[in-house]
Amino acid sequence: MKKILACLTLASLSLPAVSADWKLISETEDPEKIISWYVDMSSIVREDDYLRAYLRTSWSKPQYAPDQTAYQSSTYLNYFDCDAHKIAYTGNNYYRSPEPEGKPVHTEPEYPLAQLKFQSVVPGSAGEMRLRFVCKFRSTNFMTQSDVSDYAG
Repeated sequence: MKKILACLTLASLSLPAVSADWKLISETEDPEKIISWYVDMSSIVREDDYLRAYLRTSWSKPQYAPDQTAYQSSTYLNYFDCDAHKIAYTGNNYYRSPEPEGKPVHTEPEYPLAQLKFQSVVPGSAGEMRLRFVCKFRSTNFMTQSDVSDYAG
């Protein structure tokens, strides 16, 4: 029973919380096409030497995938290397509306941390804003992956 509980707990961590605590990080100023970036505050945790968090991008106008599928938001898992100023992301889910509601119209798989490619953030970019915002919490006592498995076991 303890193993089942531990597995369920860890599995639930790989998905954004149903009642995510989305906080606006930044927004473009172009009134023709507003892009908003959010972080799920309840998802910020330490994993190894990184912080990880679920993020969301929302567009004021529909975007189109190569197959012409329309979407207006995406959620994705980011890993932040605060010292090296790099980000890696995985597990994109695209939604028809600006809010991540219902079934995604497209899903990209989530890969393990060891398979991710970290990229340097461009100064002044949305990536830098995400990194700066999330890395403010690295000295905060967030629960780590090992803390969760210790608690469940």
